[in-house]
Amino acid sequence: FNPFNDLAGAGHQLANSYYAMVNGGWFGLGLGNSIEKRGYLPEAHTDFVFSIVIEEFGFVGASMILALLFFLILRIILVGIRAKDPFNS
Repeated sequence: FNPFNDLAGAGHQLANSYYAMVNGGWFGLGLGNSIEKRGYLPEAHTDFVFSIVIEEFGFVGASMILALLFFLILRIILVGIRAKDPFNS
């Protein structure tokens, strides 16, 4: 379960994902300034996209994105609850 035990094999992508999140810090490196997505983290645009979001926008930016996602899910649930019949939602 420790990706740092096998950096050249199975733990490579997960370890680089950790590095990306640590590089982001509190406020991030800025949009488009990610270091890990430029070859260190393979498939950064699909599998580990949130790691790159944290690296570019930091903890604060990632927290705001998660808050917006939570708000969207909450609104969807409330619309479903307030529907008068199952086909109206």
